Amino acid sequence: YDRAAMLRTLKSGGANKQVFQSVSPLVVAPGIASLYIHMQNSMNAFEFSMGTGKLSTLAVVLGPSIIWALNDSMWSKYGIGTAFNLDATNDYYKASSNLNLGAVPDDPNGIYQDWSAQAVLKRGGKFFVCHNAMTAVALVIASKMTGATPGGVLADFEKNVLPGFLVVPAGVAAVQQAQEYGWKPFAII
Repeated sequence: YDRAAMLRTLKSGGANKQVFQSVSPLVVAPGIASLYIHMQNSMNAFEFSMGTGKLSTLAVVLGPSIIWALNDSMWSKYGIGTAFNLDATNDYYKASSNLNLGAVPDDPNGIYQDWSAQAVLKRGGKFFVCHNAMTAVALVIASKMTGATPGGVLADFEKNVLPGFLVVPAGVAAVQQAQEYGWKPFAII
C-alpha cells in the first residue's frame, strides 16, 4: 500500500476535518449513497449554513461498503448490485452535475447538491478502502461463483479501484489513525 499517500492525507485538512466510517453500503434514496450525502451535507453546513469555513472530509470504507470503491466492470462481472440490493452499476460514484465549484450552493443541479463520490472528490474529500475487508468480500463473492477463487477476485478488485480511493491495510486502524491526526469521527453504520 502507499503509506506515504495515506500519511499525506492524514496530515492534511486544516482545522476542520471529519472522518466518516462506512461499514454497510447504505442508500437513502434511489441512486444516493448515504456516505456521500452525509459528506456533502457536512461540507455544505460548515461552508454555507454555519459559515465556519471549509470542512475537510475523509471516508473510510470497510466491510461490505468497499464495493463503493469498485468500478462498473467489477459490479457487472461479480453481480455486486444484485448481491447488495443496489443499482446494477456503481451509479453512486458518477457526478450528476458538471462539478462546477462556482455553482450557487442551493442550485439543485449544482455540485453542492450532487450526492456522488465525484462531487465529494472535486470538493477535496478523500477516501480510504480497507484491504482486509476487500479480501473478505472477495472470499464471499468467490464462494458463490463457480470457478472463481478468492485470490482471483481480490486481484480483480485491486486492479479496479476507482480514482480517488486509496487502499489501506486496515480500515479500523485508519479510522483510529485519522482521529490521532485530529479528524473528528462521524460514524455511518
